[in-house]
Amino acid sequence: MSILDNFNTFSKILLGVGIVDGWKYVEQSQQIQKRAEKLAQNKQLREAVSIIQKSLAVWSKKPGFGERLLRQWLMSNLLDNLSQQLQQWNQQIREADKLALQGDMLLKEDRGDPLETQILVKAIAIYQSCSQIIHDERVLKLINRCQQEIQRRQHFQTLVTKAQSHAENKYFQNAIAVYQKAEELYSTAALQEAIAAAKSQVEQEKIYTSALQRAQQAHNQGKLKGAIAVLETALSNFPRQDGWKLLQELQQTIKGKEKYRQGLAAEKVNDLPAATSLYEAAKTLLPNPTECQIRLGIIAIKTENWAIALSHLFNLPGEQAAYLRGFVYAKQKNLQQAYREWQGISFNEISAQREILNTLAQRQRLLYLKNIEEFVNLGNLELAKAASAEFSHTFGFDPLVETNLKEHIIPRIDVELWQNSERQKIVKQIEKNWISQPNITNLHNLLVAIYYSEHYDFLHLSHLIVILSTALANLTADPLLQDIPWLGNQSIDFQLISLELKRRLEAAIDSYKDRDIPTYLNLRDKYRLESVALKFMGEPAQRGMTVNNLFITPGCYQHYISHWRDKVIERIDIKNQLLRSLYTPWGLAIAACLSADSQRAIKLKTLHQTTNNIDDIEQFSQKFIAYHEGCHYLSHKQWRQAITPLTTAKSAIINHLDWQQEIDRLAGLQRQTISAIEEHLEFAQFWYEILGSQPARSYLSEYKAEKIREQIYQRKISLNEATKELQEIKKIDPKNPIVLDLIAMIEFQQEIEVIENLLKTNQFDQAVKLAKKSQQPRIRYIVAEICIDILLKGFQNGELSIPEISNLGQWAYELCPEQDNIKKIYHFSQELKEIQELMKRDRFEEAIRKAQKSQHESTRHYVAELFIMTIVKGIQKKDLSWEIIKQLGIWAYELCPNEPAFQEIFHSLKLR
Repeated sequence: MSILDNFNTFSKILLGVGIVDGWKYVEQSQQIQKRAEKLAQNKQLREAVSIIQKSLAVWSKKPGFGERLLRQWLMSNLLDNLSQQLQQWNQQIREADKLALQGDMLLKEDRGDPLETQILVKAIAIYQSCSQIIHDERVLKLINRCQQEIQRRQHFQTLVTKAQSHAENKYFQNAIAVYQKAEELYSTAALQEAIAAAKSQVEQEKIYTSALQRAQQAHNQGKLKGAIAVLETALSNFPRQDGWKLLQELQQTIKGKEKYRQGLAAEKVNDLPAATSLYEAAKTLLPNPTECQIRLGIIAIKTENWAIALSHLFNLPGEQAAYLRGFVYAKQKNLQQAYREWQGISFNEISAQREILNTLAQRQRLLYLKNIEEFVNLGNLELAKAASAEFSHTFGFDPLVETNLKEHIIPRIDVELWQNSERQKIVKQIEKNWISQPNITNLHNLLVAIYYSEHYDFLHLSHLIVILSTALANLTADPLLQDIPWLGNQSIDFQLISLELKRRLEAAIDSYKDRDIPTYLNLRDKYRLESVALKFMGEPAQRGMTVNNLFITPGCYQHYISHWRDKVIERIDIKNQLLRSLYTPWGLAIAACLSADSQRAIKLKTLHQTTNNIDDIEQFSQKFIAYHEGCHYLSHKQWRQAITPLTTAKSAIINHLDWQQEIDRLAGLQRQTISAIEEHLEFAQFWYEILGSQPARSYLSEYKAEKIREQIYQRKISLNEATKELQEIKKIDPKNPIVLDLIAMIEFQQEIEVIENLLKTNQFDQAVKLAKKSQQPRIRYIVAEICIDILLKGFQNGELSIPEISNLGQWAYELCPEQDNIKKIYHFSQELKEIQELMKRDRFEEAIRKAQKSQHESTRHYVAELFIMTIVKGIQKKDLSWEIIKQLGIWAYELCPNEPAFQEIFHSLKLR
């Protein structure tokens, strides 16, 4: 055949199967494949399978030679790809359906107990696994329904727990109210019993409440013993905590009053030590210790211990306390303060003393002013400055003295210092002024002096970092920047000034980078501490440590605290632990951590050894650094080195959610680098002990379970031992699906082994009873399938009697009553049993009618075959009359007239 003949033949073949349609179908199939893949990506597998099946239906299932050529020419591997995808998606759908069925079976086991949520949790886990495979609105609705039900039950449980707590504490009316809220969600027998029990106590509670109110009223009227008597009677019948608390307060008050009375008696006989001890004891017992404090103040006055007297009388209300404080101030020659205390006293006897005090104060004031004037005239400006400060301390603010000090005395001292001294001497003198009187002017002067110092070395630069940072914290308060003549009406740009000063300081620090790395690092650490602190303090500062209302940075605080120990005031919210921690010896390392330089923080923290006597904020600082050190090692996949620091920080980690989240994140990355199961277990145990978070609990539980799974596989552990260990693991993470699945698998294996042994010994009844009690749906299903399998095979082989068939059908139905195939076989088996019962009672006609009406052909065939076998045996044994044989044949014929195996019998009986 020529090439042309071959071509014509091929063309005919192609045209015969429809090449034009083929092109169209190829294009459609390609579009359908893309659409199906998109649907599959969105987990819409059923829709994807449906359109793929429709696409494949276009092509014949058994193509001829022509169509095969057309497929190969037009479609290449497209049909194969579609078939493979169809197979893959069908497999996924089967897996999803299997999971959905498992979830459905679990939900059927839920009995609606509001105290039980485990089944619902397991069902959600299974349904969610299903949703990972396929998008199914029904499953999503079931998940949502289960979640809502769990929330409802958890809310119920919370209410019940709260009500139980009320009931335990004998607040029965409150308990009833909460129980009734719980009852709106679920009404259970236990709840009804609890409500009834609470209601039975309400009358007693009302009697007690009335007694408690009477006792409180008596207490308010000062009838303490009467109140105690009422309370003791009430508590004997209805002991409750609030009553015991009030009783204790009343008893303490009586003891306190007795101690106070004894103190008065001791003071009267001048036994002051005994009186002091008794008053102190009474102060701790009485609800209002004011009288005790006044008596203690009087005793301190009698012994001329003025400081202790003021400590007892401090802030006490009333004219008696004011008089005593004024008396103490007068004795200390603080006449101005004494006059202020007495000024508000109304009784006439004090008026004369108040005038005397005023006269003496005026004389003393004039004497102070004269001394200041003489010091100025003599040119002794430092003494004049000191005398002015003493005047202000004694008499308070005086505009004349303050103006003279600020506009004349201090400027003259400063001029003399700046004009006649070397720069180093200037720095030392101004620093002395700054230490003795920390104010904005001295701070400004010290900054200028240090900045222009000739010796621009490490010490001066370190000092400049501290002083400049403190100046920046108070920049807007500097009076020298308030009125700058050359700016005119232009406002001062404090932010620009701050940035420029910082730029110059940073440039000076950077100059050490290439010539002295250790010095550069030290300077950088100090500057970083101050910079971080300023971010927390604000510019201008709003919070931080202060001296004379001037904010000081952590570096300044550490440098001068030995001089200002009694002057420093902390103006930091107690919750702002980080700012507070910057003022501790750990500040440099804290600042490094806050700047994400944990490696430097690790080096800096070693400079400070931990002591036993550290306060709360230093403990926090130590743990903050330890946390960052641990995170540093975790981020570098060095988890063993993170053990010690994170263990140190453990108590602080509990209180910081962001720390917990970061450790969980880093630990999650760390675990990805581990391969050996033993190391997984070690790391998981460490993570769990440090944090105990849900990811840590899941991780530890999973690997402990995997370890047990491995031991089971290697036969190193029995199933009973494995179950015990898994129950302990379950305490770590009660809802862990891997642990629960392994427990279920072991329980399944144990139960199936017992059932298999029973079946091998023909103890079907016992096997079925055990399967019924099983919590494993699969067990019940497997045993039911075995029963059905034996029934069908036995029925086909004729090896089973009707009672045996009936029993097998009954057992299968009891195990899986909702399975359609089992229902059908159960009805068939029970139908046979009923027909046999009718025949036993010689009700053959009724039995035949029942068999004829049966929907199961097997029933009719079985009964007909029974009649035929009876005829054959009767003929062989010759023990049946012809009439009976004829009747049996008629019945068999009525049931199965067309059965080939029976035709010979029918013919011989002349029934055909």
